[in-house]
Amino acid sequence: MISSRYVEQDVTLALLNSIGDENSGRFVLDFINLWETRSQRLMNALTSRDFDDADVVLLSIRSSSTMLGAWPLEAIAGMVHSAVKRADIAGSVTHLSRLRDVGAETCRELLALREHLRTRHPMVEAN
Repeated sequence: MISSRYVEQDVTLALLNSIGDENSGRFVLDFINLWETRSQRLMNALTSRDFDDADVVLLSIRSSSTMLGAWPLEAIAGMVHSAVKRADIAGSVTHLSRLRDVGAETCRELLALREHLRTRHPMVEAN
């Protein structure tokens, strides 16, 4: 396995195995590819005080993070989500920088894990 601070790899591998995705890591790749879009959508929602859209985005981030074992990201998204539920814009924005940083680090770890899986199974095509 690879070194990890942001993702519990056993959880990620169990998820991929349970959905038949262990070799290609497509779910992981989708999470990585959607991260920037989700992050930007959240920032836009908060800028426009659209707490309903922010709620949707945060639910998506939190559920995906939980499924992947990305506990630090889920925890920070939970803090932002709590503030959003209170319509507390200042409280929401307080954690955004950390959320973006931890999200980026989580994506880096997930990408490294996906590459590790691909090297274990070289017949898997790159997506």
